[in-house]
Amino acid sequence: MKNEQTALLLALARKLKKEETSKESAIASLSSAGIITKKGKITKSFPNLERVLSVAE
Repeated sequence: MKNEQTALLLALARKLKKEETSKESAIASLSSAGIITKKGKITKSFPNLERVLSVAE
């Protein structure tokens, strides 16, 4: 990854960290990225994430 892209991602992460978020907005964001369904379930495209989250519970 280029340094410019890394810097932009870090800036975005800092901006998002400062914002107030709700569970609904987080689900909407992850759903639009295709990571979870609208009901909050992990999609089949991310089986490793499902494994990590099941261990963390």
